[in-house]
Amino acid sequence: MLFMIASVPAFAQQEDEAYHYQRNSIYPIFIKHPQYAYNKEIEYVLGKNPMPERFNDHALKVRNVVFSSKDKDLKDEIDDFIQQNQLARRVVSKWFNHTKSTGFDMELIKERGFYNATAADWDIAARNAIGNAMLEDAGENLIGNTFVIFHDIRYIDRSTAWNTVKEIAVMATAVASSIVLKNNDVGSIMLDSELGGKGLDWLYGSVTDKIKGFAVNITSYLYRLSWNEDIANEFYAKYYTADPQKDQSRIAAYNADNKLFKLEYVGMVQSKSSKTVMSGVKTNEQLIRKVCTRAVDKNLAELQHEFGPFRIKAPLVSTTPLCAHVGMKEDLTADSRFEVLEPQLDKDGRTTYKKVGVIRPVDGKIWDNRYGADEEDTPESKLHATEFEKVSGSDFYPGMLIREIEK
Repeated sequence: MLFMIASVPAFAQQEDEAYHYQRNSIYPIFIKHPQYAYNKEIEYVLGKNPMPERFNDHALKVRNVVFSSKDKDLKDEIDDFIQQNQLARRVVSKWFNHTKSTGFDMELIKERGFYNATAADWDIAARNAIGNAMLEDAGENLIGNTFVIFHDIRYIDRSTAWNTVKEIAVMATAVASSIVLKNNDVGSIMLDSELGGKGLDWLYGSVTDKIKGFAVNITSYLYRLSWNEDIANEFYAKYYTADPQKDQSRIAAYNADNKLFKLEYVGMVQSKSSKTVMSGVKTNEQLIRKVCTRAVDKNLAELQHEFGPFRIKAPLVSTTPLCAHVGMKEDLTADSRFEVLEPQLDKDGRTTYKKVGVIRPVDGKIWDNRYGADEEDTPESKLHATEFEKVSGSDFYPGMLIREIEK
C-alpha cells in the first residue's frame, strides 16, 4: 500500500516520505556553445553539480547538446532533437528500467512511490481494482510529473551584448544542426567525453580581474512527459512484459514506437545572472560555479512560479513556528503564498490532497539557501528554514505539504 501520513507522532519519517512521493522528476540538458568564450568552463562546473535536492533525478547519460543555430530562441532545434532521438520514449524506458533488449519492471516506481514489495508485485495482464488504482496513482503523481529542461547558458561579453560571439583560439571544426543518439539503450546513451579538468587548471587560480564581472544569460525550456490513462493502458496492453525472451515481439514493437510517447512543451523563461557577492569566492572556478548555479536555480524557481504542474512543493517541518525548507533559492518573498495540503487516500486507494489553509513567509525570516550563501554571513544565510505565518486554516501538523499558489 502507498505510504501516507497516518498519525502525528511518527511525523519525522512520514513527512519525508510523503514529500518525496510528491517530488517532480527532472532531466536537465545543457546546450553548449563551443564558439562562445567560457563555454568549456561553464560545461565543466555545471557537469559537477548535483541534481537539485527538490527533484528526483531522471537524467539519462546525455547531459549536453550542441546546435548550429546562434539564435536566441532554440525551441525549433530542441523540438527536432526530441523527435529525432525519441527522447520521450527514452524517458519512459528509465521509469520501467528498460533497455533495448530487456523487459520492464516497477522497481523505480516502487522506490519513488514508497510502495511496499507486496503491493507493487502487480500482475499487469490482470490487474485487480487496488492494483489498477495504484497504477493510476503512480501515473498521475510520478510518471506524469516528469520534466525535461533544456538550459541555454551563454557568457555575456561586457563589451558587446547577448548574441555577440567572442572568437576563441580553437573553433569547433563542425557543429551538427542536431545530434542523433545512435544507441537505443537507455543505460548506454553517450554523447560527450568527460572534460576531466584538462586545460582548465586556471580555474583553480585566484580570481582574475578579467572575470570579476563574469555574468551569463540563461534561457530555460520546460517540457513535460505526456502520460494519461489512455497512454498508460496502451503501454501496459501492448508493450509491458517482464520476460523479454517470452515476449520479444512486445519489446520490438515498443522499441519501434515513435508516436505514443511525447514531450509536451510547457514554456520558457529567460534571465540574466545577478551581481555576484564575492564573499567566500577565492578561485575562478568558485566564481563561475556560483554565477552559473544561481542562474540555473533562478530559472528553476521562475519556471515553478509560472507553470502550475511544476510548482514548488515542500513539507512543513515544524508548526511552532511554521517552517519549511524553501527560501531565496526558490525566489520566495514576503508576497509569496502557499496552500497547506493534507494527503489522504480515497476509497479506491488513490492519493488525494485536501486544502486546509494558506500561509505566507514572514518578512525577514526567509532563509537564504542559495548556492554559496553560507559564505556571505548574512542573518538570512544563518537560518535553517523559512518561517511562515498563517493566513487561514488551522490544525496544521509537520508533514503536511505546502504548494505555492498565485499571489
